[in-house]
Amino acid sequence: MRIRVKFGKNPYNNRFTCGHCREPFERGGFFIRLEHGGQVVDIPVCPRCFKSGDLLEGMIDLSVHSASHPIGLA
Repeated sequence: MRIRVKFGKNPYNNRFTCGHCREPFERGGFFIRLEHGGQVVDIPVCPRCFKSGDLLEGMIDLSVHSASHPIGLA
């Protein structure tokens, strides 16, 4: 099984909902995308949550598409 992972500083200027605080944001922060079997799960993190330096985690269901998968503190 192969999973594509894309992550880094958020390169997009789209309107996202932060996976941690659930607040909308449009640029900056951190972005993670997981792809498997045609399903895409995005985990955008707003600049404020990313700068906090907290370790975040979530249980990812790769069978369901998500544009903003919720994550919490590890």
